[in-house]
Amino acid sequence: MSDKDYSLFYFATIDRPYFLDKHNFYVAEARKRLFAQFSDSDLEVEAQQKEQDYYMEAGKRFNPDYDDEGAIREQAHDEGISHWLALSDMKNTVSLALTAGMFHQFDKELREKCIREFSHWLDHESVKSMFWDIGFPRLIEILEWIGMNIAGKAYYEKIDICRQVVNVYKHGDGHAHRELSAAHPEYYHNINIPGGYRFRLCHEQLEVTETQFIEFADAITAFWNDIPIHCMRSAIREEPEWINGEYLKHEKKAKKLQDQNL
Repeated sequence: MSDKDYSLFYFATIDRPYFLDKHNFYVAEARKRLFAQFSDSDLEVEAQQKEQDYYMEAGKRFNPDYDDEGAIREQAHDEGISHWLALSDMKNTVSLALTAGMFHQFDKELREKCIREFSHWLDHESVKSMFWDIGFPRLIEILEWIGMNIAGKAYYEKIDICRQVVNVYKHGDGHAHRELSAAHPEYYHNINIPGGYRFRLCHEQLEVTETQFIEFADAITAFWNDIPIHCMRSAIREEPEWINGEYLKHEKKAKKLQDQNL
């Protein structure tokens, strides 16, 4: 390549609103159409209504010679609690699915943008194969290599936690769960027992509140806002040890596929 300086990554003025508008739309609609349907107060009201409905229906069949009113009240209360638990479980499933959808949209958009930019100075098929194959942390390493400052930012820490939450949601009990539960137990519904004893956190306890969802969303917004317009060749940093071998692997893969299609 020439020694002349040139842009390795160009984030045009029109790019920023393109990514942010899609992200902001997703977040706004998620809050309006789904999170708003699962407020704690609404769940309480629905549970109480379920309890009342059961009690009223049982009252129509009540026989004072055989039935125990106290037992019916207790059963009605249990029905209300069961309904509240079912709604809470649905709320948590929806919250996690929305979080996963938001992260995947962000991850996909970033990879596609990287493929377009890196293909200006590297083989397109090799770049495409590599960027779709590497994990998110390595994707960030590449962006740091060409001059972006991401890893040390507060927004990146939050995005990386979001990534871990999504991995636990997808894969359950595994490395991601052990790592996240140890470092960030605040993303788990914890069960405390009198006497200070706590159950070991399990992956089924994973949860994302609306507040935490907004924190993740704000971090993604900050990421897009922080990308520089140009990353110049003159500002390139020390190459990550793994990147050359990774690129060569995908270059061979791309060439093999090309040969097969001839």
